[in-house]
Amino acid sequence: MTAYFGVTEILHPKAGETIFVSGAAGAVGAVVGQLGKIFGCRVVGSAGSDEKVKYLKELGYDGAFNYKTTTNLEKSISDLCPDGIHMYFDNVGGDFSSTVINLMNDFGRLAMCGAISGYNSADPPKIINFPIVGKQLKIEGFIVRRWFNKWPEAIEKYIQYIKEGKLQYKEHVTEGFDNMFKAFCELFTGANFGKAIVKV
Repeated sequence: MTAYFGVTEILHPKAGETIFVSGAAGAVGAVVGQLGKIFGCRVVGSAGSDEKVKYLKELGYDGAFNYKTTTNLEKSISDLCPDGIHMYFDNVGGDFSSTVINLMNDFGRLAMCGAISGYNSADPPKIINFPIVGKQLKIEGFIVRRWFNKWPEAIEKYIQYIKEGKLQYKEHVTEGFDNMFKAFCELFTGANFGKAIVKV
């Protein structure tokens, strides 16, 4: 639901535009990228391992890179976005997002979904304000329950896309109720891969 409404209600993608997704191999980011392709966009994302980058390319991402091994974040992003960035689906926040904001095209749209880079940080995140004004960006944070009355619409679309082979999903299953805390902590370290589920 988060991916669907963040893309359709906030980003309003147009065919031929570029969407950049941070945390792209997560449960939300993976779906965002696939929706972007369905809407005819160029999709680029970042992930925290080479295995996850490979997965993104299997999903149809036009470009992806491992943010943990890159030596130049700005260049890694700009090289994969030759026409700039029209839309940014942000799952990460912090300095990473400031870098992306600096690379946005004029009148770009940003869906601010999460800020996992700062959840356990004692230091407040830094935001570059000047590009927001100078590029006249539209930034909107959201919580998916805002569109609760439209969830049936999203479910129908997801079923359609899955049946058509346009949408894939990955689950990271942890066995046992006693391992619930372990599964929760993995959300913040990048150890999970796909939608986190605890099987009890």
